[in-house]
Amino acid sequence: MARLVSHGKYLLDGAQKFYLRGVSYGPFAPNSRGDRYPEPDRAAADFALMKKLGANVIRLYVPPPPWMVEEAQKAGLRMMLGIPWPFHMAFLDSADMMREIRDAIRKTVLETRQFGETIAAYSIGNEIRSDIVRWHGPRAVSNFLAELRDLGKQIDPGALFTYSNYPSAEYLDLSFLDFISFNVYLHREEDFRRYLTHLMGQTGELPLVLSETGMDTIREGDQHQAELLAWQCRAAFELGLSGFIVFAFTDEWHTGGAEITDWAFGLTRRDRSPKLAFDAIGKVFGENLPPPLTTAPKASVVVAAYNAAATLGECLASIRELNYPDYETIVVDDGSTDSTSEIANQAGVRTIRVEHNGLAAARNTGVEAASGEVIAFIDADARADRDWLYHLIETITRRDAAAASGPNFAPDPHSARAAAMAAAPGLPREVRAGDDRLAQLCGCNMAITKAALLKVGGFDPMFTNAGDDVDLSWRLEASTETLAYAPGAVVIHERRATLAAYLRQQRGYGTGEGLLYRKYPLRTADGNGMYAGPSWIGSLFGGARVYYGEFGRGLFQTVYSAGNSYAELPLTIQWIGLSLIFLILGAANRLLGVLGAGGVALSMLAAAGSAASAPIPREHSGPLARIYLWIVNLIGPALRGLARERVKWRFEPAEAGADPNGPVELHDQIEFRTSAGAALIDSATLLVAIRDALVRRGLAVAETDGFQSYDLQVVVPPMIRVPINALRTDAGIALLWRTRAAPRHALVLAAVTFVLLAAAFSLGAGIVGIVLAALAVGLLAITRARRIPAIINACATEVAGALGISVGKRQGDET
Repeated sequence: MARLVSHGKYLLDGAQKFYLRGVSYGPFAPNSRGDRYPEPDRAAADFALMKKLGANVIRLYVPPPPWMVEEAQKAGLRMMLGIPWPFHMAFLDSADMMREIRDAIRKTVLETRQFGETIAAYSIGNEIRSDIVRWHGPRAVSNFLAELRDLGKQIDPGALFTYSNYPSAEYLDLSFLDFISFNVYLHREEDFRRYLTHLMGQTGELPLVLSETGMDTIREGDQHQAELLAWQCRAAFELGLSGFIVFAFTDEWHTGGAEITDWAFGLTRRDRSPKLAFDAIGKVFGENLPPPLTTAPKASVVVAAYNAAATLGECLASIRELNYPDYETIVVDDGSTDSTSEIANQAGVRTIRVEHNGLAAARNTGVEAASGEVIAFIDADARADRDWLYHLIETITRRDAAAASGPNFAPDPHSARAAAMAAAPGLPREVRAGDDRLAQLCGCNMAITKAALLKVGGFDPMFTNAGDDVDLSWRLEASTETLAYAPGAVVIHERRATLAAYLRQQRGYGTGEGLLYRKYPLRTADGNGMYAGPSWIGSLFGGARVYYGEFGRGLFQTVYSAGNSYAELPLTIQWIGLSLIFLILGAANRLLGVLGAGGVALSMLAAAGSAASAPIPREHSGPLARIYLWIVNLIGPALRGLARERVKWRFEPAEAGADPNGPVELHDQIEFRTSAGAALIDSATLLVAIRDALVRRGLAVAETDGFQSYDLQVVVPPMIRVPINALRTDAGIALLWRTRAAPRHALVLAAVTFVLLAAAFSLGAGIVGIVLAALAVGLLAITRARRIPAIINACATEVAGALGISVGKRQGDET
């Protein structure tokens, strides 16, 4: 038995996961020695009964005497040791009370640190009342708890420290702890699982322990208690929690100076005779954890790899150790020029070598080769937790979901630079849409049923570097499929080692976002950006809000993001570019120079704020890491934005050798005809094919969501829209399109230009500036609009050939 450590969402005993299988114990009426516990003989018998139950941890609410710790050692039990203090009082208003609390922490840790590994953890508090937290303020309470944790760590650096929170104060920041504990009493399984899934997400990289749950048998009966605790225990470990503690071991309970006789939460009665729940919990505690799956469909793990020789070996080694009964591993070598294939072959996995066509195409190759009902994807530079596949498939089967995705964490940093890169902006992550649902899967850690993949046509091969997971997520969502959150499915994903490598990654992500824009040009940015995440600077515009409930009495008091799509504006390429232009124009006008300098200063301030607030481990959070992260925050988003804009504004040729710059056509009609006796073509099939062809040629094309008057709409920056409608005719289908102007953004730009020039120079200069700007924008729009007809016609010809139908053209004014 070694000291427990907290690492990567789980607790470890040596190299093995440690699951807390626990019961609470006491407090009791004082014994003959004055201890708030039973006599030694009674305690020893209780510990033997706990071992029979399968428990390995006892949760205590008052510090134990030394003899009791020794009895626990003999029984092979650890203790989660609570340190009592007046949680129910406004403690921060009294300097004397704060001093007494610090003394209690110091005294308890000093007296019990000698027992080492027997102390599973110190609990530095339990359920500070939500009205008290509201009074003092969440930050002040969190800071005080952090101070208590630091005080304990100074005395016993190797010990683990936790705090038992509860739903009414869920919003407390407890990220400084070694693991998070929550007391949760929910009696509906759906609510219980959903809330624990939510908590698993909220706790981030820290392990989560359910530190109290139970049921009163006086009111609910023995049978109901047994059924409830059985499914609760299974559910907690299936979701990936690191511990489950039942309140309580026995009905005997003494608190507030009185014996409690009108509650009976124990697994045993006062005479220690077991209730039905004792055996129900013992069955789960006695199993290997997490519990065996009731259904385990065959799975295929696909690793798409390109020049991944440096990391593929560790990735495959982690996959080889997965805790899952039936799976295969497929490595798709996407035309690597290093030893990727050789490493995969040496690992004894199926290896498929293809030409270098990009990430999505490689994943599709893996899907075609897979024989599993569920296909899991992991990046070649990631390592899977032993239970990664278990949690993904458990979530999919239980939720009847099409797909599931879990979190990815950086490996432990060994330098300031590595710590900074782990906290850099724009890293891949799953995007949640609720407590247990996702808006976006994350490609480095996801599993999808093969049936769902085939239903939506697999990955879109135009995404060669990134964005394929987001595109697939949105298509699955559009087909009414469920994307489930699997917080226990953890992978350790390597971050880029150098600034240059990180910037290459961000450039690839920007390209992926540009391609997403082509397919979904009217999708709003708020919450729908690739790997969308919360913003630091957004807190300046309202930030997150806590729902306290009426008069602070809400049972589930949660943090809600206020959201602000303009929060990161100073870090965008548009802001930075405009600021630099103004700075240069400062040579002609001082006001413009001041505006440019102010814009650059705001960009630097925003990057500094993000760097200063980023969560970096204390041992690496010095000035070097913060300065490095400041540079990353300043350059990374701008470079990513530049790559995104380049894709958004770039057209592909209509066809080889064709000159797309013909006369301006504002509307036209293309007719698709079937031969006599042939089946009629379906307009939906035709529109899907036309859209795909247009997108491949670089156009951004929106589909109707049922509220628009068009079937498709081509979006051409800066101000051109081309609605397309399919109309059925006697001979087939007519495709009608027309060009429209959408000048709203151009008008805003014109107004801003006028104000700036008028303020900097004169009213006449403002008018001249508007005229010149209008000419420039108009010329650009006309130039781009002239290319649209040739591209639409080329796409129509291509689609007609693919569908085996004829295509003809008739001018719109003849219809």
